[in-house]
Amino acid sequence: MTPSRSLTGGSRFPTLRRLAALALLAPLGACALASVGDGPAPQLFTLTAAHPAPPSAGKETKRAQIEVDEFAAPAALDTTRIVQQASANELKYYADARWADRAPHLIQNLMVESLENSGRFASVASHGADLRGDYDLVGDIRQFAVDASNPAGLTVRIVLYARLVREDERTIIAAKSFETDVPVTGSGIAAIVTAYDTGLRQTLDGIAVWTAENAHGAATTAAN
Repeated sequence: MTPSRSLTGGSRFPTLRRLAALALLAPLGACALASVGDGPAPQLFTLTAAHPAPPSAGKETKRAQIEVDEFAAPAALDTTRIVQQASANELKYYADARWADRAPHLIQNLMVESLENSGRFASVASHGADLRGDYDLVGDIRQFAVDASNPAGLTVRIVLYARLVREDERTIIAAKSFETDVPVTGSGIAAIVTAYDTGLRQTLDGIAVWTAENAHGAATTAAN
């Protein structure tokens, strides 16, 4: 009880102490905010969608509706940071450079756009949109990093594992790993992003064509 009495013995003093403390903290808070605002902002980068070649006449129909899920990713890749795989057991992040969105969400949006660009589907939307698709496109991001383990130079490595799921039955009708390696030519973060852009467009091109072929095949089998 003694500590309690010593802290509250005078009713005015705690209030005065609090006011004095607030007066001291106010300029410190203002300095902290100013410091954050004055610091250099990281460079923000985005990537571009693929434009797959249209299907050959009579090869496919546009009957399928596709919902694209956000692919699952380990915590180290589920970030806006640009990742370098320094060795088999070590990951690093590039300083002062970020993706404009979390990598899984960035890839999801570009996958929707790439499937739309293919002209092979009745409709394409992100999962959660007001659409009941015929198929869900789900999967995992198994690698989305700059491989720095090769002494010959940096390589952007992208590995997406895709599964095409029939919406009504929740059964997997096809699954495939899409792997792309693109050497980084040049120096600096801009050259790295260019390699990412090339690699992701190649990967999404392959996923779009594969999705269309398997959706069409499943629909044809169900109709017979």
